[in-house]
Amino acid sequence: MNSINTKQKLKGYLSWVFALLLLTAACKKEEVVDSTTFTIHYTGMTDIGPSMSGVIAAPSYIGSQPNSFEIVSITLDGTAYSGNSFEINKEDGTVSIKETAGIPVGHYKLTISCVSNGKRYEFKDAIDINMMKPVPDGITVVPNKLTVNYADVINLQSTVELPTAQVTTDKNHVSITKYEIAKSDFSKYFAISNTGVISVVKGDATLLPGKYVLSLKLTTGASGQDEGIFQDAVTIDVISKPLGLTYTPSLGKIEEESALSGKTSFTSNVPVLKGSLNELVYAIKSITPATNKITINPQTGVISVAENHGLTAGQQYKITVNAKNVYDQVGVDFNDVFVLNVVQFIEPIQSFTYQNKNATQAVAFTVTPSAGFKGDEVKFEFVDLPAALQGKVTLNAQGGISAVKGNTIALGSYTIKVKATNPKGESVATFTLTVGANPNFFTYVRYGNNLGLAPAQNYANQYRISAANPIATIKPTPTTDANVSLTYEIAIIHQGAGTTINASTGQISFAGINTPQSAVFMVTATAGKGTPEEYAVQTPVFVQNSNALVDYSPFVLQVNPNTGGRSVKPLITGVADKSKFTLDYRRTFNYYNFFGTQVNGVPAAGTFLGRLFDKYAENTSTSPNYGSRNPLSYYWGNPKGILSQALAYVDATTFELVVNPNKWTYNGEAANGVFIGQMTYMTDGTDPQNGTTVLPIILWFDTKF
Repeated sequence: MNSINTKQKLKGYLSWVFALLLLTAACKKEEVVDSTTFTIHYTGMTDIGPSMSGVIAAPSYIGSQPNSFEIVSITLDGTAYSGNSFEINKEDGTVSIKETAGIPVGHYKLTISCVSNGKRYEFKDAIDINMMKPVPDGITVVPNKLTVNYADVINLQSTVELPTAQVTTDKNHVSITKYEIAKSDFSKYFAISNTGVISVVKGDATLLPGKYVLSLKLTTGASGQDEGIFQDAVTIDVISKPLGLTYTPSLGKIEEESALSGKTSFTSNVPVLKGSLNELVYAIKSITPATNKITINPQTGVISVAENHGLTAGQQYKITVNAKNVYDQVGVDFNDVFVLNVVQFIEPIQSFTYQNKNATQAVAFTVTPSAGFKGDEVKFEFVDLPAALQGKVTLNAQGGISAVKGNTIALGSYTIKVKATNPKGESVATFTLTVGANPNFFTYVRYGNNLGLAPAQNYANQYRISAANPIATIKPTPTTDANVSLTYEIAIIHQGAGTTINASTGQISFAGINTPQSAVFMVTATAGKGTPEEYAVQTPVFVQNSNALVDYSPFVLQVNPNTGGRSVKPLITGVADKSKFTLDYRRTFNYYNFFGTQVNGVPAAGTFLGRLFDKYAENTSTSPNYGSRNPLSYYWGNPKGILSQALAYVDATTFELVVNPNKWTYNGEAANGVFIGQMTYMTDGTDPQNGTTVLPIILWFDTKF
């Protein structure tokens, strides 16, 4: 599944991709009565099929540290199942998925037991795994290999037409009704239209040259039961000449040879090349001052100096390296890309140790080498870092190990080994990191909804104001799994001036929301405010003041910007002839970021929406127009045949809101916030460009959906 990418040394996995879905398991006490709240949280796995493998990380939890994990039972679509494809680590609860060749497809649910504080707990259906069937025979991608030039992909001004691939069928089975690119670390760089055209997203500078193998998730019927995985459907080779060369570190030292030091040598780290690796060859272009004692490995780019070099202390050598590949046979010179200093003495590694560290759940920490540590030119690396810490702790050039505030390291004890290496030798230090419970840790604050939607947690935090539900009567109070008192604050994101919140109870009193109008707020609930163990959860709350003509329920569409989505059909009332009813986006478009760096605001130069409008214009060969409805309009896009390029649009037949995949991303960062825009409608079958205004739906973007 993974690319052979210059900065991604992806290894050892079979072709599988997955998305995370946070599930909270309810506790069933089996052997004793225990009043202490204890809950574990596992992630689920989707977009996986037979012959694929994967790992579900150890659970996070509230309460005392659990151990003695067991898989109590497994069901497949509600029926008991037995097999050897699922294994659990008894110590930390990590679940491995393997030996899946021939495994039946469907929804697997694993019931897990564990021991906490001497008590045994059982969590029914704690893990949900969606094992998807392969797509039916007869589906192909033509061509199944694409080659694109990196320079044309990242340059929005390039007039070169990028190649595309088409998903096709042999016509002997049911047609494809929905096309998606299976989620992966790089799927955001590619798009697939609602007719099965696979393309490369232009303008994302975070894309790197390399080979990318995409799997597809296809629906060949009317429901999710008809979804299937098309593994390794297409390979896209993003090619380029050498674009960048980086040595880390880029400065090295070698000791002068003497009777005291003896023979000395030097070896650099392997550099990272930005560019295609095909037929890559490194060479030293020049050294200042000139010497033949410094050499380079033409295959790896490693710079070295052999023994008996005779270099003199105080001398500094600047090295320019040439890199060439199949796309540039002359090569590119990277001037002074590495500097080597000759010194009289390099301090050997001495007293390399760490003190054991007690950390607190979700609280930032740093561990540094103990006092007395000495050594020059030291390189640090983790040795067999536990899986539960990978991606959650970092190791800097000084040997410091750290985790950020809000980290998701599960409670427990971890053995960490770090190897320090320099020209005089190496040393391995081992210490224990113990992550203890944070009394302030909690996972959610929910305000429910007044739309009658269940389960409430799936449709939380949205309230409709109408004649039957006047604003004065709507004062929601949240539920939470926090075991300590919380301090509540509310920020107005869009509309709703005068809305307040009770700092102790979290009850909201809405105000300033007229008809038709939508409002968005962000509630921050904080436990242990002002202490080192402070922990906060942010929850958006949505309000709609409806005119009761067009009602979507839910009126908040939760959508992953990378995969797109489709809303429910709205309830349309008071229209005599619905065959003549028309609805379209029209004006007053606003985007508000929840998390991330995108620029809030209306479509304008430099804002997130403005950049999306620019991309739309480029993709449709039109001129950018920030005052236009076109990037969100069915009635503009449909006659032009460019609906697949729209950011979103209202389906003219069902009035469902369609969000196209991979359109809500700029500079490699996907939308993480809300979009609100006015719609207009007509009842005579015409383009509703000059119709009556409504605001019936809000788009909430998050890549976790």
